[in-house]
This record gives sequence, structure tokens and C-alpha cells, in this order.
Amino acid sequence: MMANDIKTTLTDRMAGFESFSITLDESTDLSDTDQLAIFIRGVDKEFTVTEELLALQPLKGTTTGKDIFIEVQKVFTSFGLPWSKLIGVCSDGAPSMVGLRKGFIGILNEKATELNVQKDDSIVLHCIIHQQNLCSKSIRFQNVMNVVVKTINFIQSRGLNHRQFKTFLGEISAEYNDVRYYCEFR
Repeated sequence: MMANDIKTTLTDRMAGFESFSITLDESTDLSDTDQLAIFIRGVDKEFTVTEELLALQPLKGTTTGKDIFIEVQKVFTSFGLPWSKLIGVCSDGAPSMVGLRKGFIGILNEKATELNVQKDDSIVLHCIIHQQNLCSKSIRFQNVMNVVVKTINFIQSRGLNHRQFKTFLGEISAEYNDVRYYCEFR
């Protein structure tokens, strides 16, 4: 079966990882079931980077840090991933993920202590994609473009402003040596 071939290939590739990191994202599907997406990014001895969706685990009932940790632990066991090679975790910053006592990160730190893994060597990142998505919905492109067009018109409308701007671009070794114009296209 194709799924088994993919799992075998991924397992073989992960066996050669010198270290790896995971990204966790929790969302709710159409049937109102919470799903935990676990992505892995690892590097082998030849510095070949592999990045794949490792698993999509349904979370039934609560979605606490402990529930998330249990699902991640199941996946690690299923793929034979050693906790000692985990060097980074990226999540959405929700309390169930990043809580230092009851969140996934807190429980992971306890596991690291249990295994005598240096916590200082680990990297924990909070993904800002959700915040970026919210910001992109609240700001209109036309509002930004109005400011840009007014600024360009101000620079271009007076010869002295334009010459000074071109000189400034040269002084800072800018990629462009003159004002770039916006052209709407489809």
C-alpha cells in the first residue's frame, strides 16, 4: 500500500537524522474534531534537510498540554524517534502548547530532565502565522497603496526631492537607483 511505502521511506530517512525539530499546529476539522498536525524537519550527516508532515493525530475530548504530549509521544514511538535528538519545537503560542507547567513545552521540559537532556540546547519558537493572518484581514491593501502612491508623487513632483532621493539611494547602495512605480496587473 502506498501509505506504508511512504511511512517506511520516511522512517528510514529519519533514522539517519543527527537532530530534528517539530512544528505542532492544532485545528478543528469539519466534523468538529480537533486535529494535531505534527511536522518534522531533520538533518542527516550529509546536511540533507528533510521536512515532512509526520502525522495528523485526532484529539478526542480535551486538548490540554498533556493530551498533546501523549499524541506526540505515540508518534515518536511509532516512528522510533529518540527524544534526545529533538532540538526545537515550534507552535502557535496557545497556553496548551507553551505553558511552562501544564503546557506541552512544560511537560516536554520534564521529559528532557528525565532523560538528562540539556534544556538549554533546545529551541522553542512561537509561530506568528495566526497573528499575521489576523493582521492581513484588518488592513486593506488599498489603504497601504494610497500612502505609497502619495509618497512617490511627493518625491517625483519636485525635482530637488527626486534628485536628493536618488542620491540617498546611491549612498545606501540600494538595489534600485530610482523610485519604483506600482503598476496594477492581473
